[in-house]
Amino acid sequence: MGIFFILFISFFAFFQQPAEASGDQLIIINKSTNKLAFFDDGKLIKVFNVATGRRDSYTPEGKFKIVNKIKNRPYYKENIPGGDPRNPLGDRWLGLDARGTYGTTYAIHGNSNESSIGKYVSSGCVRLHNNEVRWLFGQLNLYTTVIITDSGASFEKLAVEHGYLDQNLLNKQLAEKAGSKLLSELSAYNSAINSGSISKINSLYDRLTSQLKATELATGKVSGKSNREILEAKYIRPSKIAIERTIYEVSQYRLLNDVGVLISKNKISTAEDQLSKLERLKKRSIAIKKAGNYKALPANVDRSLLALKATNEGNIMNTTLAQFNQTISAGKIGTINSQYDSFTKKLRATEIAIGQVYGSTNRNNLGDMYITPSKVAVERVIYEVSIYRLLNEIYWLLDDNKLNQARNEFSTLDRLKRRAIEIKKNGGYQSVPDSISRSLSSFENRLKTQVK
Repeated sequence: MGIFFILFISFFAFFQQPAEASGDQLIIINKSTNKLAFFDDGKLIKVFNVATGRRDSYTPEGKFKIVNKIKNRPYYKENIPGGDPRNPLGDRWLGLDARGTYGTTYAIHGNSNESSIGKYVSSGCVRLHNNEVRWLFGQLNLYTTVIITDSGASFEKLAVEHGYLDQNLLNKQLAEKAGSKLLSELSAYNSAINSGSISKINSLYDRLTSQLKATELATGKVSGKSNREILEAKYIRPSKIAIERTIYEVSQYRLLNDVGVLISKNKISTAEDQLSKLERLKKRSIAIKKAGNYKALPANVDRSLLALKATNEGNIMNTTLAQFNQTISAGKIGTINSQYDSFTKKLRATEIAIGQVYGSTNRNNLGDMYITPSKVAVERVIYEVSIYRLLNEIYWLLDDNKLNQARNEFSTLDRLKRRAIEIKKNGGYQSVPDSISRSLSSFENRLKTQVK
């Protein structure tokens, strides 16, 4: 009997450690997500993936206590010693007073199969990764409350529902948590600004604005005007300043990229319409920055935007040039004349855009790529267009019976033709189709018959 009594006391002591204060801790296990949340001192400290019962009824739901903490518990069912790698309980056991048991049947414990974590595979216990249950074992006090549920609510909301967290306190915590994340995004965003890379700024812009909205929403739920003002000053206002410093540059960058896509799809008219919005954005940007007294952005931001604009203008120019060259090849001087002014206007706009690009080497390269070929096309037909227009002026003078003025214009026409021959010879330009020369000669001869 004495030996039996000693064994009984030893067995009981094995499972029942000296009582410790539970402190302000809480465990919530959500079977719907197979996650475990550890709260300490009113704050959500960590969330872990877990494995639960392979049938929904296996893992009990309700409110329990951690009633024992055991290292290297043996797996009695198969006589596997504690600490053995084959032990399905791992090397840490946090026993629960569930379903009339006292920490002997249901528990949060480790495992011998790490791949099972996150799945529904156990006979009722809650499994963690071994390294995580060791960490939790060291943090958790005896008699800590454990809530096991199957819910779509957040861990914080569940903590409020079970009386662990005060809703007002939780709202402030959530706002601070959102604000902390916002400051992290802001730090990365300011680094992008300081780098002067508009592409980096753009890549982080949506993340920052999204987190700003989340923080504003969370802050709006905090009770007390002064509390909200403190949060706004710490988190929201610095982020708004960074956004307002860059919002128009990001808008320009995105507009220019959209224009590039339109050009690639040969939607030139739509691309030009979009480019017309660019100047309005720039003017608005100047006004906002002046009113807000915002710190200027690094020069490379504006330089990149100007280079991107010039490239888009150049690509439109090249597309327009291809169309103009097709018109020249068709040999119809009337059609060439009708397109000439819009073509040269586009050429001037492209020259202006390229002229604003930083660096003479950059400007020269863009000029060679976009301006020179277009100028060649202009110089190839400029005299034919001039002759055609002068012949049309003579036509209207004759129609008004202004014969002397018409004769004077024929003298101008002769000088223009001689100049055309000289320029084309010196420039080595590709000749225009013969049909153009024949049309102009025929037009001229018809008019001359009217002044004899």
